[in-house]
Amino acid sequence: MVMALAASMMAAMDTRYVIRPDAQGYTVRDLWSGEPARLAGSPQVGLSQDDAEHTADLLNRTTVEDGSAQHAAGP
Repeated sequence: MVMALAASMMAAMDTRYVIRPDAQGYTVRDLWSGEPARLAGSPQVGLSQDDAEHTADLLNRTTVEDGSAQHAAGP
């Protein structure tokens, strides 16, 4: 039970990017800044649900592997 709780808490800590509905589709939101995530300088807003889920997953995996997502967050 303790191991399952610890694994769940670690997974939650690894989630920096989430998707939220917006007026044109979905936004990938950076929970650390509260702003839309930026990829190559472009805010990730108005995406299809599939694209938003894929982008959030990619950014979250990059954050875990690198320890941060400074390169993905943009300026």
